[in-house]
Amino acid sequence: MKEYIENVLHQSIRLLPYEDKNKLPLSYRGLFEFWVMLIQEQECLVAAPKENINLAHLRKYHKQLEIYTGRRCVLFLQNMNYYLRDTLLMEGIPFVWEGHQVYLPFMGVLLDSNQRKIVPVCTQISFLTQKLLLQAIYQNWNKITVTKAAALLDVTKTSVTRCFDEMEALELPYLFKKGRSRELSCEANKFHMWETLQPFLRNPVLATVMLRKPVSERLPLSGISALSHYSMLQNDPYPTLAVTKKNHSVLTLSDNELSPAGEVPGCVIQKLGYQICFGNGIAVDPLTVALSLTEEQKHDPRIAKAVDEMLEEYVW
Repeated sequence: MKEYIENVLHQSIRLLPYEDKNKLPLSYRGLFEFWVMLIQEQECLVAAPKENINLAHLRKYHKQLEIYTGRRCVLFLQNMNYYLRDTLLMEGIPFVWEGHQVYLPFMGVLLDSNQRKIVPVCTQISFLTQKLLLQAIYQNWNKITVTKAAALLDVTKTSVTRCFDEMEALELPYLFKKGRSRELSCEANKFHMWETLQPFLRNPVLATVMLRKPVSERLPLSGISALSHYSMLQNDPYPTLAVTKKNHSVLTLSDNELSPAGEVPGCVIQKLGYQICFGNGIAVDPLTVALSLTEEQKHDPRIAKAVDEMLEEYVW
């Protein structure tokens, strides 16, 4: 630690054991190792977690350590993702990321040894991450690296790295560190994994268009039509079909092709944020079908029963 900080700052520092641990709660003494760092005639506390601690707890511990000790507290972190790095920068929490960066805002110091673009704060799961997780459930992924996931999804490793960062930021319990790399592994119990992910997953329907007449293009079934395909539920009087952001241009619609409000449409088109190849391709995959239903539809006992039948038959 001392050697790395001195090499980055190009100046000598003193790193001494912290002698006043009795000021700290016993739980904190078990979670961190502590030193006092003297630099440019300033003293600060250095706290190094003994194990991985999530962002919410790091915030809490950092604030409390400054209160308990009356010193500026610098977190010394060895394993850290860029989402956590950017959040600490945004919130002004001092840290040393060994081998990467030193951030001491109370001294006006921000030095990088590994530059990277700023990663946006994660406020909701992206559609690519959602697609990755659903694909993982279907295919029982185990110890899948960034490189392997990129090949399976036919996307770049950079895109999957962002997905892994997002999963780590959301603290999803399916990402495991192996040295400097990360691996995605699913639960054997698919139903339990699905239940765990539910609070994070989004309705994939970006827009819904009602048309006077059915379209001539061959499109996969979506919504209630897809659910009817996978279960004994009776379909609506009109088909519901899916397009994605990539292929929605196949529909060039004029106003007179849209169904007037209050009339039964000839066809409904749902624009989805992603598409997963499933079965023979006749319908959108079952997990996406379940996510695409409206709250009103989910509370319909017939539809709820059909969803259970579909997932039991095709996923679990």
